[in-house]
Amino acid sequence: MEVKVPVGCLLIQTGKQLEWLTGGECLAGMHEVVVTKRTLQAVALARQQTRSLWRVSSTLFAHIASDAMLKPLGHFAETSNTTNYPPICAGDYVEKELSVINLKGSNSCS
Repeated sequence: MEVKVPVGCLLIQTGKQLEWLTGGECLAGMHEVVVTKRTLQAVALARQQTRSLWRVSSTLFAHIASDAMLKPLGHFAETSNTTNYPPICAGDYVEKELSVINLKGSNSCS
């Protein structure tokens, strides 16, 4: 999905844990940077105006404490969608996610 961020605003991408806490109201997205026609137009304009072509990206990560219960909170817990987000210990959830993408380490020190 192409996004257009208004001047003076920030784009914050929802992660998996926030999706869980909102019972799917805020869906996690995959981060991907692509060049679009609008990007090429912005590059051409910046070159024409001899402005920098640098793209600045600030990364912010937030995580739920590993020993906390990850489940839909507040009014999000009252929706019919909550069956897709059963309570799970946040640490267990992270382990499960890491395992799915083959990043779960082993406990052995060999």
